[in-house]
Amino acid sequence: MRFRRLLLCLLLAGFLLAGITWLNNNWSIRPLSRAEFLGRLDNAMAASRQWVLGVGDPNKFFTDEESSVLLRNPALMHMVADCALISADQRLQSLAAAYFRVNLKPYRWGRLVDPNCPFERLPAGLLLRFDDYMRWFLHAVVPTEYPLTAEDRADMFSPDKYRTGSATHQLLALHLYRKHNGSNPHLDWVIRHISMRIASEASIDFRVTDLYLQRIAFLLVAGQQDLVKRRWVERALDAQQPDGGWSYSWHGWQPKPYRFQFGEESTTSHPTVQGMWITYMLKYRYPKWIENNYQ
Repeated sequence: MRFRRLLLCLLLAGFLLAGITWLNNNWSIRPLSRAEFLGRLDNAMAASRQWVLGVGDPNKFFTDEESSVLLRNPALMHMVADCALISADQRLQSLAAAYFRVNLKPYRWGRLVDPNCPFERLPAGLLLRFDDYMRWFLHAVVPTEYPLTAEDRADMFSPDKYRTGSATHQLLALHLYRKHNGSNPHLDWVIRHISMRIASEASIDFRVTDLYLQRIAFLLVAGQQDLVKRRWVERALDAQQPDGGWSYSWHGWQPKPYRFQFGEESTTSHPTVQGMWITYMLKYRYPKWIENNYQ
């Protein structure tokens, strides 16, 4: 009998804790005013921009590991280039252009950074070793030069096959495909359907990890800003580190729920560029979202 009572108490405590974390992840106890939010957004933007520009200095490419990570990653540089485009920020424009100066063969992935640059096909053997979403990215920006197999294409446009980080990567690939090749009703439906599933995951996953930021950023860039809750953005801003960047993990809890990393956490490029992208899109691309969510 005592064991059953103890078990019942533990279950009730678990349900209570889950309810509290869910509420905290989706609703603000004290809603911010528009002025307060804009102040926080501008501060987050300025601090993250400073971090990214510092780390992205091309002079550090061969001496600083984090600088190399940033400048070698065409997806991250795509985000930097988009921030530069919507804000007309010349220093971010220069950083995006640096991608083509520091990489040995930049035009293999260059259209992720500059949609008008030349394209150089990757060797077929190398492409086969890439993750599926990387092949999708290439197809999205250069579909005639790099056609997908029937299986790959079915996966890329599948509405229900992927979850968590695989779903966000799929959403970005579909956004790129629509951006470079135009829209159609079925593509719009698939993007909306996947976005709604990603938003459902975001409402449950309370851990402000790299994936938490990625969900917000990719929903915004795909034009699904109505699915983004203001509490998610506020929690993302709260997680910004004193140096202006973001950490990959949340109190050692990594995006995959069964992985922990003990020890001191540091700011890294992947979450920081995504966090910066969120601030720029809200500021310059979706001011109406701010008006609708803050009085």
